[in-house]
Amino acid sequence: MIGLSVLLFVALLIVLKAGRENGVDIQVKGGSFLENLTIVEKKDGQPLWTLTASRADFKENEDKAELSDINLVMEKDHVTLQADKGLYDLSGRSFTTDSAVKAMSRDYRITADSIDYEVASGMIQTQGRIRLESKGFGVEGEGMKSEADHKVRILNDVKATFHR
Repeated sequence: MIGLSVLLFVALLIVLKAGRENGVDIQVKGGSFLENLTIVEKKDGQPLWTLTASRADFKENEDKAELSDINLVMEKDHVTLQADKGLYDLSGRSFTTDSAVKAMSRDYRITADSIDYEVASGMIQTQGRIRLESKGFGVEGEGMKSEADHKVRILNDVKATFHR
């Protein structure tokens, strides 16, 4: 019985992986879940980002998955984002979290109340509190938008601290 379960799980992973690479629409029934999920977004054969979650719960009649223990690595920018919970829209290819988010890179660390990440445009935004800390300065405020060209705007109540 255990061997059959492992075999079926491996077959499901192969189908999911093949579907992602070939653009095939995979339907998962509501009430289903996957553990140790990995989604890799590639462009020209190179990974743009890798999203892992300890669990993905699929909603009934929707192309959305509620994720737990999330780790999102943006390979090109060397950024790692972590959150406890989030929602991944399979058809819209977007990621949203209403829980606290931490993002780290070589040069800075960001904490935010929540984020919305749109894969197609590369836009990241939040309406909540955000704090960016770097070696030479710290910036915090309310709301943030970042476009694919890496320009970041903090929208309201901006406070900056510069370190010597």
